[in-house]
Amino acid sequence: MSGALTKFSQQLVLVDQLISIHGKLQTGRGRRHEQDALHRAGVVLIVAAWQAYNEKVLTEAIDAIAANLQNPAAPAPSWALQTFNMRRAQIASLVKKFNTPNDTNTRDLYLESLGFNPWPSWEWRQGRRQWDAAEVRRRTNTWVLVRHSIAHGFDLPNDVPWLRGNNAVPRLTLGLLQECRAHFVHLTTKIDSAFSDHLVADHNLPRPW
Repeated sequence: MSGALTKFSQQLVLVDQLISIHGKLQTGRGRRHEQDALHRAGVVLIVAAWQAYNEKVLTEAIDAIAANLQNPAAPAPSWALQTFNMRRAQIASLVKKFNTPNDTNTRDLYLESLGFNPWPSWEWRQGRRQWDAAEVRRRTNTWVLVRHSIAHGFDLPNDVPWLRGNNAVPRLTLGLLQECRAHFVHLTTKIDSAFSDHLVADHNLPRPW
């Protein structure tokens, strides 16, 4: 497990606290309004943790490459270190510009940095979730859009069937908050493993995590 994934899990503790508070709220009109605030806050926290994971795991990978180049047992030539340092600065700039963690921006961040495409690892075949990578990408984009809508005071997207309640109005529920949490735990776990494999196979690194 990467340090980035450990940090992601630690950030989800805040979401778990919101879920715990949710369970302590009594039913009733006013209470339901308070619960909606918890749902919205939880989604914002989860998507923020997802964005931070991608930024941190790339930085961690670059640090692993740097350590490998500086291995006293097999030191890299000076020209290789100079080339790497220039590339490192370019990747740091890409990470800094990464601010909308949808499927395409996330893929492009990895591809442009270290030639890794995370999409194939996103497939989710477990229980009721029999989703290919394309479906997981669609749902990722929906959660990112929900976060954007909450953060900017917009209405929730109304063209997503699984966000609609019985009255056909989009809403967030405790179940959907838990689904959002599970979704990004799946993504980060899959990327963590596949990216580690990529660094070993394509960049000749010892297992970085």
